[in-house]
Amino acid sequence: MFEKDPRTFSPEYKNLSPEQKAMVKLEITLTNFFKSFDKSMSRWERMIYPMLVVVGVLGLSGFYLIYNVTNDMHTLTQQVDPRMEEHLQSMSQNMGQLAQNINTMTGHITVLVEKIDSMEQHIATMDGNIGALAVDVGSMQQNLGLMTVNVADMNQAMRTITVNTGFMSRDINQMGRPMDFMNSFTPW
Repeated sequence: MFEKDPRTFSPEYKNLSPEQKAMVKLEITLTNFFKSFDKSMSRWERMIYPMLVVVGVLGLSGFYLIYNVTNDMHTLTQQVDPRMEEHLQSMSQNMGQLAQNINTMTGHITVLVEKIDSMEQHIATMDGNIGALAVDVGSMQQNLGLMTVNVADMNQAMRTITVNTGFMSRDINQMGRPMDFMNSFTPW
């Protein structure tokens, strides 16, 4: 690197002290560094500046797209339901009420489970009572014989009621005809 520089071959260079020679070599080194840095910067400038322009255009187009999407979403919500905010707020309130109702329902289910447990105890008591009921059914059979006689009398009375009901039905149908005539004038 120093061997190619013409300053190291000059007669003045040979007469310099070692510190001065070091300073000349430092100057040569810094000069070469800045030359190569300048060359590399020009290469980078040829790549970076167009890249910055492309990134800037992409960034602006991204913001433009976001702006258009938000505008389109606003327009869409206005066209779908102009009062969407109110509906969403009412839906939120309904969801809150639903959560409260579910909590209430959970409490009721807990009470129901407790009642089912007590019902099991009552069923056990009922089993004992069924035995006593069987005894009472035997005495009921005797009373059924008496009831059979009374049912025969009741059958006769029912036939009479059936005949009378037929007459009443015919009279009610005749009463309804004037009402149908009046209903045809009602503006419903």
